[in-house]
Amino acid sequence: MASEQAAGTSGRRGYHHGDLRNALTEAAVERARAGGPQAIVLRETARASGVSSTAAYRHFANHHELVVAVKDRGLAMLAATMRAELAAGEPCPDPGDEALRRLRAAGLGYVRFAFAEPGLFRTIFHGVTEGDPMIGRRQAAAAAGDGEGHLPGTPDESEESYTLMSQALDELVVLGRLPAERRKYSDVVMWSAVHGLSVLLLDTELAHLPDEIKADIVRRGIDVALNGL
Repeated sequence: MASEQAAGTSGRRGYHHGDLRNALTEAAVERARAGGPQAIVLRETARASGVSSTAAYRHFANHHELVVAVKDRGLAMLAATMRAELAAGEPCPDPGDEALRRLRAAGLGYVRFAFAEPGLFRTIFHGVTEGDPMIGRRQAAAAAGDGEGHLPGTPDESEESYTLMSQALDELVVLGRLPAERRKYSDVVMWSAVHGLSVLLLDTELAHLPDEIKADIVRRGIDVALNGL
């Protein structure tokens, strides 16, 4: 298969059809890491990948499709950070304590990703629209929920960064540590806690606090959320 050649500048690398989409996504991810969602520009991404805009449009019909690809990649990185936080801790012998440890670790991993990758974090949650990976697929749910605590517009079971917390909550119910009647919407509450901490400590005057104070705030915030369950 003929390669899709770089445009305009000799010596740029050409990409075969099979890997250009990935190269474009990687280039767009790097732009988002450096400058947030506003830095994702299809033409500039094509240039960074060494191809023409025409070649890029064969893989992404528009800017929105490229942004969605970046969000997908960012969500995978977020989940990896949360998994790393889970793996770094010592498992608890008691299953209930272990479920709580995992819930806490998942929340800490979420916030730490936000601090480490603010550009990608802002991109993931910027301008959520139809087709966005952060929108749940249960669109048939009523606006007030579907009776099981699933709200429309929340991530679905395929979104690992969300289910890492959700599954720990389910285990707490099975183990009798969380009353079943209090399980409803608990994943949204926990998500709100860690997401709210992330946004406040990134994008408000609290961003200027020393790192050790931010860490204390995060720990305290997660404590409050867990105790509230």
